[in-house]
Amino acid sequence: MTSPPPGDYHVHTRFSDGEGEPGQCVERALTLGLPEIGFADHLAPRCADPNDEYGIGSAHVEAYVSAVREASARYSEIAVLLGVEADYVPEAEEEIAQMLAAYPFDYVMGAVHSVDGFSFDDPPNRDDRRWSDGAALYERYYELLGRAASSGLFDILAHPDYITLWGHAMRSDVSAAENEALRAIAAAGVAIEVNTTGVLDPAGRMYPAPGLLERAHRLGIPLVFGSDAHTIDQVGWSFGEGVILAMKAGYTSCLRLSSHIEEPLP
Repeated sequence: MTSPPPGDYHVHTRFSDGEGEPGQCVERALTLGLPEIGFADHLAPRCADPNDEYGIGSAHVEAYVSAVREASARYSEIAVLLGVEADYVPEAEEEIAQMLAAYPFDYVMGAVHSVDGFSFDDPPNRDDRRWSDGAALYERYYELLGRAASSGLFDILAHPDYITLWGHAMRSDVSAAENEALRAIAAAGVAIEVNTTGVLDPAGRMYPAPGLLERAHRLGIPLVFGSDAHTIDQVGWSFGEGVILAMKAGYTSCLRLSSHIEEPLP
């Protein structure tokens, strides 16, 4: 008997920087035969998103929660989970904790989108002079990723090597920093995701890279799958290829978030 496909736990909607309503995304997941879907719109501390430009925004969190809960009630044939993708900024841990405690999220994804105030994924910063010392940026990124895991704020870490999105060539080895972050993630019992729409970024591959995923498996780090969909058609994006990537890294199961049980990969 074939195992069901993984759930997609990283879906954005019009409540942050995505498109469409939660119900439309659920219908797409049903078309693909996904057993569950989790919404993870952006929630950012004030220092990371002062003008509510890409996050849900404090005035709209209640509406987001209600919309996801309404979709969950409407579609009984699929598990619909209320999650959030929260930006990790070390000096804002208390604010992040207060934001997360105010709502009944089923799970929380943590993400590092900036390094010491430098929003490295912002397109105008693609060729910023700070990339001339890419190793320093990469090492600091992995330090922050490890701190995010150790903070106790997050259940999952999104796109764990997102710093590589532009495909900048590295002149030195940063594997020691990667390994230290992975050890912190393993010690905290936090999961990571295979982020499938990473193939659409300039680097042209899913996150994390195969070598990093192999090391995560050796450390026993749990795995989930997330499309990081920002449009309805990206829900469940290339999950077949994502499963192959995970299996090549040694994974034979993934975490089902509705039950917190490991289930075999299909």
